[in-house]
Amino acid sequence: SSEDYNQFLDRYISLADTIVNQHQQSAYAVAMENTDFVWGSNSVALNKAFILLQAQRLTSDEKYKTAATGLVDYVLGRNPTDFSYLTGFGDKTPMDIHHRPSFADNVAEPIPGFVAGGPQPGQQDGCSYPSNVNAKSYLDDWCSYSTNEVTINWNAPLVYVLASLHTMQ
Repeated sequence: SSEDYNQFLDRYISLADTIVNQHQQSAYAVAMENTDFVWGSNSVALNKAFILLQAQRLTSDEKYKTAATGLVDYVLGRNPTDFSYLTGFGDKTPMDIHHRPSFADNVAEPIPGFVAGGPQPGQQDGCSYPSNVNAKSYLDDWCSYSTNEVTINWNAPLVYVLASLHTMQ
């Protein structure tokens, strides 16, 4: 019913507004809270961008696109580690992702276009991390499956978000 749709829309925009508020209060202009730094934190960032871009489509309010762009910028290198978490992109890109085909192909660079999981303080793999701080707890090393693993779960939202941003220009 239209009442159900309107209720859903109100809740959706409220969620998007919460994410925009996180973006506006962040020193990095990125909507990532301490609790977002979980296994696959880059997926959290990109899924938030997905939500924001849908809110922009529904409302035409540019604040959603601005906050979504901040999250993409974060994944592509504007973050406390200075890593672009996308293989083959940026000045400081993951070289030792936890991805068996990239590790075993005898090519120094990993397959380009993969999103690494991203920082999270769990450090479940027993590797030696440079920091315990949520946003800095990332290691570009094969052993770091808890931060440097690649999966379709991280890549799918990146593809959607980049395609959406491209079509909005």
